Amino acid sequence: MSLDDNCEAMQSSEKDECRRQCVVKKKEEKDEKKPFDKKAYRLKKYSKKYKLEQWEEQRKKVLLRNLQKELKNDEVTGTYKPKTFDEDVTDGQEVGRFVRHPDFLGKENVAAKKKPFLSAREKQEKIKQEKLEKQQQVQKAIEEKKQKLEAYRKKKQEKFKKLSRKTKKGQPVMTGRLELLLEKIQKNK
Repeated sequence: MSLDDNCEAMQSSEKDECRRQCVVKKKEEKDEKKPFDKKAYRLKKYSKKYKLEQWEEQRKKVLLRNLQKELKNDEVTGTYKPKTFDEDVTDGQEVGRFVRHPDFLGKENVAAKKKPFLSAREKQEKIKQEKLEKQQQVQKAIEEKKQKLEAYRKKKQEKFKKLSRKTKKGQPVMTGRLELLLEKIQKNK
C-alpha cells in the first residue's frame, strides 16, 4: 500500500497535505545525487580487464544477433508434412516426400533473390575487373608513350649526327645538312 493509497482513506484537508508530502519526498529522491565513486570510474576508464569484459559482452551480443538472423532467414527444408487419406496421390510423386513447411511457402520468392553476401561479392569482382581493365589501359598508354619518345630520341640523335659532322679542318660537312633540307621539302609536299 503506497502513500497515495493512504491519502485516499483520509479526509480532504489531510489528503492535500499527504499528497504534498508525497510530492516533496519524490522531488528529494530525484534531487539526491549519487556520490562520485572515483575507484569505479578509474576501473571503467583504465582497467584492461574491464574493457576486455565489455568487449566480450558486445561480441557475444553481436554473435547471438547474427545467429538469430541466420536462423530466421534459413528455410526449413526437411520438415515432413503428413498427408491425409483424402489427399493421397497414386502417382507416387508426392507421397512420403519431404516438403517445405507451410510458414516458409511465402518466402520462396525471397529465396530466389540473391543473398546479400553473393551480390556484394559479385559487385566487388566487377569493381576489381574494371580496375584491372583501367590499369591495362594505363599500361598500354605508357608503353605507347615510351615508344614514341624512343622514336623521337632516335630521330633527334640521327639529325644531330648529320649536323655535327666536321671535316679535318673543323668545317661543317654540308652533305648532311642538304639531306635534312631535302627530307623537309619532301615531307611538306
